[in-house]
Amino acid sequence: MRVAALLTALVLLAPSSPPRPALDAQDRSAFVAWFTLLADAQFYRPTADVIDCAALVRHAAREALREHTPEWHRRMAIPGGHARPELRVHLAAAGDSLPLFRISDTTPARYAEFADARTILRLNASLVSRDAAAARPGDLLAFEQAGQRLPEHLMVFVGRSAFEADRSDWVVYHTGPDTLTGTPGEMRKASLADLRQHPAPRWRPVTGNPAFLGVYRLRIP
Repeated sequence: MRVAALLTALVLLAPSSPPRPALDAQDRSAFVAWFTLLADAQFYRPTADVIDCAALVRHAAREALREHTPEWHRRMAIPGGHARPELRVHLAAAGDSLPLFRISDTTPARYAEFADARTILRLNASLVSRDAAAARPGDLLAFEQAGQRLPEHLMVFVGRSAFEADRSDWVVYHTGPDTLTGTPGEMRKASLADLRQHPAPRWRPVTGNPAFLGVYRLRIP
């Protein structure tokens, strides 16, 4: 009993995760602007941490919520030096990571920097519509490809690109590693109109495709 009481006391005394500040409309707009810019930039200068579709979302969310200092800009090396309005609040680090994503159904909820595609969809995003025309910049196009080891797949709807302003329906995504060929996968960029005509029907973001889950909107923070 004394051991159990001691363990309970240690849990109660353990430092809690840093508070997650609520973003107002201005900061949410700034977050979306940074998130889409950073996801889009991956197509032009990939970074080592983006190895699949969920890693792309993690990278863009994490870096959008950081303080964008001159050193940060040097390290990120966004092509063309593009920047967006700065957020007025930032997430406090929990050790070496940021509490970006909800990873539990418990109360209180647990947060972590890492979340896979399924966790991002289930606990950190809301379904907007199964009609891709409802997508706004920063939204996710979600697919579920049955039979794959990691069936959920995410694409980021950018809208109008800072790097190619000729269209307003750009989408970027990472293909993820190909276990059959052993290749690491790559970043791709396409218009929503072209994706609707994808050579493989299972990758078309249309309501008639059962593999297309719909448009999801992130809840961060």
